[in-house]
Amino acid sequence: MAKTLSRSVDIIGVGLTNQGFVSNTPEVKYMTSRELWSWAAQEAVKDASITAKKLDALFVGNMISELSEDQYHLGNLLPQSTGLTVSEEVWKPSVRIEGACASSSHAIRQAAFAIAAGVYDIVIAGGVEINNCRIRSRDPGNPRKMTNEERLQSIYCHYDQAWEVSQLSIQDMVLAQWLIAYAKHYRLDVETMYDWLDARIFSNAYNGHLNPKAYWNGTIEELALNAGFEDPVAFLRSPDHNPVTYWPLRLFDGPRRCDGASAVVLCASEISEQFHKKPIRILGTGNAHGRSFSEKMYSQPFIVEAARQAYEMAGVGPGDIDIVELYDFVAPEYLIPLEDFGYFERGEAWQAVIHQRTRFDSDKPVNTSGGAAASSVVGSVGAVETYYLVKQLRGEAGANQVVPTPEIGLMYDAGAARDCIINIYGRLV
Repeated sequence: MAKTLSRSVDIIGVGLTNQGFVSNTPEVKYMTSRELWSWAAQEAVKDASITAKKLDALFVGNMISELSEDQYHLGNLLPQSTGLTVSEEVWKPSVRIEGACASSSHAIRQAAFAIAAGVYDIVIAGGVEINNCRIRSRDPGNPRKMTNEERLQSIYCHYDQAWEVSQLSIQDMVLAQWLIAYAKHYRLDVETMYDWLDARIFSNAYNGHLNPKAYWNGTIEELALNAGFEDPVAFLRSPDHNPVTYWPLRLFDGPRRCDGASAVVLCASEISEQFHKKPIRILGTGNAHGRSFSEKMYSQPFIVEAARQAYEMAGVGPGDIDIVELYDFVAPEYLIPLEDFGYFERGEAWQAVIHQRTRFDSDKPVNTSGGAAASSVVGSVGAVETYYLVKQLRGEAGANQVVPTPEIGLMYDAGAARDCIINIYGRLV
């Protein structure tokens, strides 16, 4: 029997900070998680055409605040600055949810369940993260960029400390194995594999350079010229400018980690049109966990299962999806999920990317935001993706708006490449 939400849930508001480093990016400089969240939450509440008093509860995703800010218990800190006050001494329900990079996706999913259960009518959910800077409790007004050792220590807490870390079975290495297995399975030679890796970078950069909220919205052509290369491909193949990290992956095949927040206002569908003229329906959601190492490696069963759940709940299939925002932490987590949730047929995704079909102005748009190559805020990934999908489905995405306006969008997020959440959103037509 197909699982369904017992009460339909809509998204009526979205908000997103500019993304960057709180140590030095002007728009977010010196902000704490509380201030980043307040920015995103206020923007989302305004977008929903409500006041904060209408909100019944808050669900926030966060991964490493205790390691970046010496701060646990964001659930207690954020409701007052969001406006969830009952009185001077009492605030409404609020909880922090942690699921590695899928933290905010879990927050949105749990918020939707709470509305569907009839417990709340309107809630705010999302994610906030400072994952590149260190704010010490003894010197809170002086954030500094994390050292590489500090950043890795913080992020690597999502691995199995008893086995994976000691064996160096970490995400970058595992995902490199995904790509090698894919190339072997589909008999791609090394040159073709690098053609695909380069094409993904170009697709993300082409989409992301039009994104004003992104941490990085330049072009590869500009980077190449600044480095003395007339040919951007030669720049990407230069070991001095794009060194190998874990073969075959290189520096530019990975993410641009940064700090920021995104918030989403969810509402029971029967009342959503009282507040917003363009509510976006949560059609389906799926979640499954697995190992980073699967038997075949070029396909991940936990992604397939999460997609199955989401499609079944939504009552749609892969062919109905018009646009995708996915967490491409590194390149293989772009390629393999696109086939595992069926946006492309098996063995088709690498060719589609090489032919630049994933640009916002082509037939199979993926990551019109620029994806992780433009910005990667680990605990807020799914909420950021939701922001961009809602803007696209409303026809409000600006310079990189997909035409015609998409009707159904899919977001993919995964915590540590093993905790997959897929949400399917639909425009009411």
